[in-house]
Amino acid sequence: MATTYFIDGSTPIVAAWLNDVNDYVYQGRQRGTVTATSGQTVFTVPFTYTVGAKTLDVYINGIRQILTSSYTETSTTSITFTAGVPVNAVVEFVG
Repeated sequence: MATTYFIDGSTPIVAAWLNDVNDYVYQGRQRGTVTATSGQTVFTVPFTYTVGAKTLDVYINGIRQILTSSYTETSTTSITFTAGVPVNAVVEFVG
């Protein structure tokens, strides 16, 4: 079961009750998270996806990012953000 986080400033808060909702909404989709290092722009997606198919959703601390304006799909296993991601930010991939 995936863990769901809300961010109040910089503190992750586990919201276990939301796991069931997320499991229903994202049923059948792969998920994974990565914690950013300072100013990191290139991220390895923890699963493969099809570049250009618009099947990958990317979130930083729960906020959905927009393909082409926030990030580009660099390969079937990586993305590159247009600006550095803050240190310790949680980047979530859903595909």
